[in-house]
Amino acid sequence: MIEERLSDNLRLLNLTEYESKTYLALVNTGISTVKEIREFAGIPYSREYDILESLEKKGYVVVQPGRPKLYRAVHPREVLSKELDVRANVIEELINILTPIYETSTKQSSFEEFIWMVKGTKNIKDKLTEMIGSAREEILVLGVRPIIEKSIIVALSKAKRKGVKVRVLGRVKGVEHILEEAGLKYLKFEHDHSRFILVDRKELILTSEEQASVNCALYNKNPGCIKLYVNYFMHIWSDIEQDVLD
Repeated sequence: MIEERLSDNLRLLNLTEYESKTYLALVNTGISTVKEIREFAGIPYSREYDILESLEKKGYVVVQPGRPKLYRAVHPREVLSKELDVRANVIEELINILTPIYETSTKQSSFEEFIWMVKGTKNIKDKLTEMIGSAREEILVLGVRPIIEKSIIVALSKAKRKGVKVRVLGRVKGVEHILEEAGLKYLKFEHDHSRFILVDRKELILTSEEQASVNCALYNKNPGCIKLYVNYFMHIWSDIEQDVLD
């Protein structure tokens, strides 16, 4: 199982299946002949020299001339660090080139005027974490369910420590301790049929109670729509807060 996972990971670095198996065989066996490598890795007889030559060109294998030739794997730290450096440089270059293009095109197309769908639990969590992390002044949360995930609670707690005002409305029974440990201010509200998170009164992500699981959400930056949700939240918050005081 571990060997399969290692082989799959090496293939993500643009090695073929046989190249991955051959490199792993050399890591395990040390200095080896072609025959020993072939038997350990289970590669076809007709392919062994082509595979080893390719690995040598890619910097994964060192060849010792002689009869027979001997092969050894380059230290994983050395070869994989080079891969990491190359990929980091490529990614940095892509970010530097594509960022200004993206920012220009989104401004021209009035991106904020549209409602966008976010699909998949991981994508929703990532978007929530990004939004919360960018908050500077205020986060309004209606409905506890979307924020109980540990990573979201941690992000909200971190935002609060930065001085961001965080308010939570929702059915909090059974999770009060989680909110209190995070230092989040909350009020009980039993009718959170729509759940949303508002950040700095500029962006909103919305989910629905009817969903069996939170795997689809709407993201919105439209100022008019944001204003409606802010007013709705603040109206409920003020009423409940007044009832508590009374």
